[in-house]
Amino acid sequence: MQKITEVFWGVLAITLFVVSAPVLAQSAGEQPEATEQRELIYCADQMTHEEREAYRTHMRAARTPEEKDAYRQAHQQEMQLRVRQRGLDVTQCEPLRQRQRGGQSQ
Repeated sequence: MQKITEVFWGVLAITLFVVSAPVLAQSAGEQPEATEQRELIYCADQMTHEEREAYRTHMRAARTPEEKDAYRQAHQQEMQLRVRQRGLDVTQCEPLRQRQRGGQSQ
């Protein structure tokens, strides 16, 4: 009976440690994973899923803010050309919530 009680308390202690470890880590000031905020991709609704993922990959690989800005500008020009070729209005590339506000930035 004493052996069973010891095993029970041991299992209970291990279970409590495993369950409480992530909570303790967060309360100690550690950030949970995947806190990276995604940017809105210009004209994303005119892109395929693969194109959006390639854009994100390229942006993550950029080493400086200047590289990111240059890629954003090139992407914006390419998407404006694509939209015009499809006979659509370039304002359709702005995020919907921005169009609803009349083009105001957040």
